[in-house]
Amino acid sequence: MPLHRWFLFLLSVTVSPSLIAEEFTVKSPDNDIEVVVDVSQDSTSYRVNYKGSPLIRTSQLGFDIRDQALLSKNFEVVSLDREAIRQQWNTVWGEREVVLDYYNELSLGLQESTPDQRRLNLTVRVYDDGLGFRYTFPEQEALKDFIIDAELTEFAFAQNYQAWWIPAYRNQRYEYQYLRSAVSSIDVAHTPLTLEGDGVAVAVHEAALVDYASMTLRNIDDNQKVFKADLVPWANGVRVYASAPMSTPWRTIQIADRAVDLMNSDLLLNLNEPNKLGDVSDYVKPGKYMGIWWEMHTGLANWSPGPDQGATTQRAKEYIDFAAKHDIDGVLVEGWNKGWEGEWWKREPTFLFDEPVDGFDIEEVSDYAQQKGLRLIGHHETAAGISHYESQMERAFAYYQKLGITSVKMGYVGTRLEHGKEWHHGQYMVRHFQKVVATAAKYGVMVNAHETIKDTGLRRTYPNLMTRESVRGMEYNGGSPDTGNMPNHTVLFPFTRGLAGPTDFTPGVFKFDYQEHRPYNRVPTTLAKQLSLYVTIYSPLQMAADLPEHYEGHAAFQFIDDVPTDWQQSIALDGEVGEYMVVARQDRHSSDWYVGAATNELARQYDLVTDFLESGADYRVELYSDGENAHWRDNPMDFRISQMNIQAGDTIQLDMKAGGGAALRFVKVIK
Repeated sequence: MPLHRWFLFLLSVTVSPSLIAEEFTVKSPDNDIEVVVDVSQDSTSYRVNYKGSPLIRTSQLGFDIRDQALLSKNFEVVSLDREAIRQQWNTVWGEREVVLDYYNELSLGLQESTPDQRRLNLTVRVYDDGLGFRYTFPEQEALKDFIIDAELTEFAFAQNYQAWWIPAYRNQRYEYQYLRSAVSSIDVAHTPLTLEGDGVAVAVHEAALVDYASMTLRNIDDNQKVFKADLVPWANGVRVYASAPMSTPWRTIQIADRAVDLMNSDLLLNLNEPNKLGDVSDYVKPGKYMGIWWEMHTGLANWSPGPDQGATTQRAKEYIDFAAKHDIDGVLVEGWNKGWEGEWWKREPTFLFDEPVDGFDIEEVSDYAQQKGLRLIGHHETAAGISHYESQMERAFAYYQKLGITSVKMGYVGTRLEHGKEWHHGQYMVRHFQKVVATAAKYGVMVNAHETIKDTGLRRTYPNLMTRESVRGMEYNGGSPDTGNMPNHTVLFPFTRGLAGPTDFTPGVFKFDYQEHRPYNRVPTTLAKQLSLYVTIYSPLQMAADLPEHYEGHAAFQFIDDVPTDWQQSIALDGEVGEYMVVARQDRHSSDWYVGAATNELARQYDLVTDFLESGADYRVELYSDGENAHWRDNPMDFRISQMNIQAGDTIQLDMKAGGGAALRFVKVIK
């Protein structure tokens, strides 16, 4: 849909170097956020104030270009543009149907006063919910093809904020439980980095990451709380291979009074370009899926062919039969193709992406699914072998198109890419994943990516890029040697990794212990909390992760059957990082609302005020809650279902037990 521009103010000035002002200020539309850029002969820097108080102290800007002088000082401002934009746009799918895009922008054209006269542009956009700034290298003789050895961007925090973070440069990529510490205690952290201080919550991340290395944050001064943008390198030490003209990703700082309000921000989406794929309605469809996956993680089946093989024609049909009776749109089959023999994650990949394994007839299964009104979901596990995969990628997606498969789950299991050489977070992976998304779009396929590069809002530009894992997911509860996730994990990462975008966490487990094969693993929630995750954790593709036989005849499955995955509105109502959260969402295709409430290992009562509902309207409420004796450790299956009639604005008391939660459906009563 075309953008609607409600108000536009544009100032474009060519500035004489002799008339340069040292400071350039731009504020948010509500004037709460102020960004000041300082350009002098000695340095180029910025600082941020929020409601009159310092948030980011003076922080350096610029680059270290290989075999050249630092590109960070001796600048003169040769052009200045200002814009005030008030517009809105419609999502293809998402947390809300309409996104407001209100910002004030400052663009500076910088040129060195030295003989090289290199040029660098800086653009700053300030919204009511935060800001983004990016660099652009215009076309110029002094910079054509070049290597970025370091980005000099700093974040000098004004307080020793409380931080929630995961370490960078570790073997398990983003799959760690979040740490809590003073920001000064961090060494190197992945983003989003979420911070809380006196009267403010902050999240530092990036938007529109394309053909560039992902940004981590390295502490370069404990006492002064100064962090530097640390770009994840290639195996040879290069951070970024660049060619002008080019733009970097946006460096983003989301800002709110409370951490829960960060979840209501559209900053990252607004900083990405509009949809480049056009009408994708024939294959891009949010929905729910299930599949042959959880039984492998819990030891009931195996990815390898043989007597314990999970991917069989018969087993897939059992999933399809169950899915067809419920509101499940697709069935995933992991291990369907050749190459899964033995410990596939430890050796060189041998996967073939257009040849099914013995015992699995993919054409028969795909046809069977379509006859039942749903589709088979493809799976491309690469075992981190990028070149092996790319040599087959084109024909692999063409094969899916022939079979009528319109969705694929990607996997990159491994501590490093390409025989242990490349990080999962560097420019190498960013370039590869862009190829994946483009190739999938060419053949009409949605992408659900695991073990890949983090989300930076590119789903707006490429709406077939549906969801990603990029978090320590449910699978750790099924088979991790460290016994699984902590009870607070699912009320922590929505405030951190969840700010980056949709998360394929794979909720919906109804059987909590696996004593025969995994005696030390369990799912650290109650059943009611599992239901709540379909609302508190956002993904346009949500998995019903458990086995059909664990769902069959279970009254609680009705909530999974009912809950949609595409929303007209979403509101994070309340919560504290790692403690609890309450989220409300309205179905995009009806007047129904859904609420998820979840707590950590502590029981708590919460008074849900329903003022998010249509004023004056009556609703029937279906409440799935913890039973009287529910507890995540020793009685997770205790739950109850109740109904009540309320009017919008009424209060409902939720009694969440330890590791528990509540899931609610609100159906408007038509009088």
